[in-house]
Amino acid sequence: MDTLVTSLTRLEPVRVAHAAEMLVLLSDPRIYEYLDRHPPASQQELEDRYRRYETTFSPDGTERWLNWIIFPHERSACAGFMQASVNADGTGDFGYILGPAYWGRGLAFDAASAVIRVLHDDFEVTALYATADRRNERSIRLLNRLSFQRIIRNEYPHGEAPESDDVFRLNLP
Repeated sequence: MDTLVTSLTRLEPVRVAHAAEMLVLLSDPRIYEYLDRHPPASQQELEDRYRRYETTFSPDGTERWLNWIIFPHERSACAGFMQASVNADGTGDFGYILGPAYWGRGLAFDAASAVIRVLHDDFEVTALYATADRRNERSIRLLNRLSFQRIIRNEYPHGEAPESDDVFRLNLP
């Protein structure tokens, strides 16, 4: 995986070395208001997770795991991450977390647009899925701006989405 450079951000493939800085960002409880997860319990836990991500494959080898740390050009500190999983059938799942200090500045749209291009051009993804809690208006606005369309839950091909989430799909040409 390559580093991606956009007009607002630099996206570096996840490395274990990112764990200490990301732990600080991921410790902000505001990030988890609409998520079914908690902050990492320790730097070691995050290092272990990033070590798995560095392989770029799921443990069973059936999915590509693509994860980037977002760095805004104006600061050297990390702003969040973008992640995608790619399946053999050309579909994928897409997710992101951005630290609250970076909300509303266009960084998520900028970084997501670059990741979506890579998923289409380099990994031949034809349909990308995302879920968002119905109350998370900020994420839903971002998905809409990226041209994702809300779909009915039973059209989601990758398991069960959380009951509180809506499901979105982006068809890529």
